[in-house]
Amino acid sequence: MNRVDFNTLMAIGIHDMKGALNAVISTISDLVDPVTGECRCERERLIHLQYEAQRVNDTLVQLLTLYRRNEGFYTPRFVSTAVYDLLEEQALRQKPLMDYRGVVCEIDCDEDLIWPLDTELMGGLLENVITNTIRYTGGRILLTAARDGDWLRIAIEDDGPGFPESMLGRRDEDQQGVLDRSAGRTGLGLYFCAVVAQLHAGPRPEEGDEGAADSAPAHGGHVELRNHGLLGGGTFVVTLPRLYPG
Repeated sequence: MNRVDFNTLMAIGIHDMKGALNAVISTISDLVDPVTGECRCERERLIHLQYEAQRVNDTLVQLLTLYRRNEGFYTPRFVSTAVYDLLEEQALRQKPLMDYRGVVCEIDCDEDLIWPLDTELMGGLLENVITNTIRYTGGRILLTAARDGDWLRIAIEDDGPGFPESMLGRRDEDQQGVLDRSAGRTGLGLYFCAVVAQLHAGPRPEEGDEGAADSAPAHGGHVELRNHGLLGGGTFVVTLPRLYPG
């Protein structure tokens, strides 16, 4: 698979973090009165500071994960996970920012839905997507998850303007076009999501033959960007295969 060179990923990550750190420095400067030196701890600026700092943290986590993966150091740890709880946990982590921006988030998922996942990887994916969705939504976000045969589909939808036409469609980690600097985006987060989906890979058993799982080729998940979803805006979908323990 034609993976993006890590030096390229590092350069893109530094570009992302530089922008976020500039915003952090500017916000901190605004918090201090230049004349009196008193701190003006306005809620708006503090939440913006938290958002930009989280962006830096997310980028560092993505780069570390991608480096470990490219060097063969990362072995996914799949555990049976309550998908609803995972979605709710990530929604609650973003609640202060959503409350400040007047965003309402709903979850549509069977509370009994269990799926083998690497919770660290999927937590990072969901955090990245939800944070970006808050930025572009008009005021509503919908998190959905459902089983479709041997696949799990998780979607993050919003009522915003949607994705640029050039970004739509299925994205895999071997697509260089994932790293797109158009519209102010570098694409590192999307590339990270594609890698996370691909890391959720397992053998595909033949129909009616569970034993064939051991000899069938491995297959991974993928991500897809769509427009005109249930809320009328953009939809991020990650599709993951059912994993069969060897």
